[in-house]
Amino acid sequence: MSEKKPRSLQSVSDMIRSLGAVGILVGVLATFVWLTRIESEQTIREVDWQAIAKGAQSRTELPTLGPVGLDNKWIATSARVETIGQLQVWRVGVVSPSTEYVSVIVSKSEIETLLKAYVNIESEEETTKSIGNKTYKLLEDNINKVLYINENGINTIIYSTANWEETTVFVEKLKIP
Repeated sequence: MSEKKPRSLQSVSDMIRSLGAVGILVGVLATFVWLTRIESEQTIREVDWQAIAKGAQSRTELPTLGPVGLDNKWIATSARVETIGQLQVWRVGVVSPSTEYVSVIVSKSEIETLLKAYVNIESEEETTKSIGNKTYKLLEDNINKVLYINENGINTIIYSTANWEETTVFVEKLKIP
């Protein structure tokens, strides 16, 4: 008569075989899902920057500038009052029709502090650019454009990755709502 394996050894070997089969099945399924996935477009969350600006006007002495009157192809994605050190900063960011980023930053903070905190640009060569009836100081590299101006002790920075046409339209529309 043949000897049977003890029941505990049969259970362990069966369990190992079952786990191996399940592992192979999970691996095949994960590979199928990975190879057939569809990259979805990033969704943009729109904010009503003008309503936020009106609420912020009572909490800050800064002009709550933003692009008033842009068409609906421009999507506002952020608007808020922040603090750098002891001073407040008003920011509005939008996505342009060409899906580039443009923002306005307003503060009484030193311009160097604002540039370090909010702008990623390598250029140190400063020129000027006139838009509308104002002349801005300009820093520019291959991707980024930074326009800034000091008026009555308030520093205003426009940071853009958009082309000059869109950046100019944005700057020309800057007003307090």
